[in-house]
Amino acid sequence: MKNISRWLTEYAHTEVEAGLLSEAEFNVRREGLREMVFANPYERGESGMARFAEAMTTAHFATYFGDALDRMFYDAYQFKQGSWNQYTYQDTAPDFRDVDRGRMTQPETLTLRREKEEMKATYVSDTWIEYGVQEYSKQFDVSWQTILNDNLGEIQRTPQRMLSAALRFEDTFVSNLYDNAVTQAALLGYGAPYFGTGRLTAINLAIGLNAMMQRTDALLPAGAGVQIQVNRIHLVIPPIYKIQIADILGDLLSYGGPGGNVLNQFLSASDVHVDPYITTAGLNVPWYLFADPSEIPTVTVARLQGVPGPFTFGKLSDIRMLSGSAPAQFLLGSFATGDIEYGVETIIGGWDNAALVGVTDYRGIYYSNGTTP
Repeated sequence: MKNISRWLTEYAHTEVEAGLLSEAEFNVRREGLREMVFANPYERGESGMARFAEAMTTAHFATYFGDALDRMFYDAYQFKQGSWNQYTYQDTAPDFRDVDRGRMTQPETLTLRREKEEMKATYVSDTWIEYGVQEYSKQFDVSWQTILNDNLGEIQRTPQRMLSAALRFEDTFVSNLYDNAVTQAALLGYGAPYFGTGRLTAINLAIGLNAMMQRTDALLPAGAGVQIQVNRIHLVIPPIYKIQIADILGDLLSYGGPGGNVLNQFLSASDVHVDPYITTAGLNVPWYLFADPSEIPTVTVARLQGVPGPFTFGKLSDIRMLSGSAPAQFLLGSFATGDIEYGVETIIGGWDNAALVGVTDYRGIYYSNGTTP
């Protein structure tokens, strides 16, 4: 505090010499600074601080400490990490070779066996898909002098921001597995049980939920399909529908009349997921329904075994001190260039089908393009 007082007094003295401050004003300031430093803080009361306040204003603090107080960074924008791991099927691959995943058909239903007649034979068959994982990464390097000058610590927080960028990449990667023109065209071709046109309303949501309950096992022999039991359904919406779905699920009269909102029996708030990367076009605002991944692996997201998500890393310095001392930042850099290098990577994958893109089982999805009320 004494050093600050001395520096402020010297600064005020230069203002006197420059004609910017009168001797009387200088004396008031000097006395106020002296009392602030040397007075007992418990007995100072009005004597020191009041007189100091008269001499020093916010304008003076801006002059004295402008460089220290005005240079700052705003907090980073907030973003919400996607919850797609709750409505997509999570798989792993042991290495970078494709993995095969199959499903076996059910045998045919029973037929009448007459007296002394041989039983009719049935059969089963298998179907397979394959997918794998790939590397996605970015690198950032900076000189050790830059790190030394980074007194606010913003550049040193770059690895954390790189990790956030990787998480956002994963959100867009998974969204593109199902929210794309190719998949949407395929679902349109499958017809009413898989495709709708209505915007998100209580009535249209009920139509979609009803469609999810009409799925049949297409792996059974022709004409013998049975209804698939779907016990839990997830709703995936863009942010523009957040108010709408809150109204649908919260308003007791929104659907079902005075008896209550019967939709709550089939869809809870915890089963609503926001995907900010769903593509909208004007009034066309799509939305999706997913069967729970424990029941139907609708969209599969694969990871490398033992690598559950993105990771950041840095390059070790190849500098070895022999004598003297060097700044700590210097010892983080490269011997050749002085660069400090960071990297971020994720290893992720999904199906890449010509017709369905990343939808590994279309029986678990319902799509509405949201073009009509």
